[in-house]
Amino acid sequence: MAPTGYGHFFIEHNRDHHRDVATPADPASSRMGESIYAFLLREMPGAFVRAWKLESDRLLREQLPRWSLHNEILQPALITVLLWTTLTVWLGAQILPFLLVASFWANFQLTSANYIEHYGLLRAERGPGKYEACQPHHSWNSNHIFSNWALFHLQRHSDHHAHPLRRYQSLRHFENLPRLPSGYFGMFTIAYFPPLWRRVMDERLLGVVGRDPARINLDPRQRDALVRRYQLRDSAVAASG
Repeated sequence: MAPTGYGHFFIEHNRDHHRDVATPADPASSRMGESIYAFLLREMPGAFVRAWKLESDRLLREQLPRWSLHNEILQPALITVLLWTTLTVWLGAQILPFLLVASFWANFQLTSANYIEHYGLLRAERGPGKYEACQPHHSWNSNHIFSNWALFHLQRHSDHHAHPLRRYQSLRHFENLPRLPSGYFGMFTIAYFPPLWRRVMDERLLGVVGRDPARINLDPRQRDALVRRYQLRDSAVAASG
């Protein structure tokens, strides 16, 4: 991730996203009613903040200085600086806008993947801040041949989260799981048009969870509107009303 200035991603993804996936605490799990652009503004900065806290806590436990080469965020950041400086010296300052745009677009593809992989799915809360173990049905699955080849079976995302140590080329497909109607490249394109995304995915999500809002990771800003729009029985809304 260092060439695109996104080296913190592997910390946030492995130590945080896999722990908190499909819960409101996870900045990389999209919520029902949340557009990909609202998700982008929450996920990208949220991932860095969470990664920095995770790494700071690790260094504190190990009694190591935060601002040192022991910091696994600073390590790839130094690679980014070295690479971009070398390219600028070699090709001139005009390369910088290209690097910024190309890096943003590359990193936005990860955001797009996170957006479609867990949209609206929610693990049951067993106690305050305590959730059930992640299961295959907490991820949207896809088994389309071309994009599976291109992405090393990343689309078999249910197996990836249920068994995170399984190698990508060994990820399995399961029937009777939340399933995307297209491969990732098609779903990315749909997501870039929020009204189309909602038309394709909202009823599909409701069918997967049995129209039970207690099983939906709802955007809190749109919770009441979504409950009314889809005529969901929401005890929290009923109690407050």
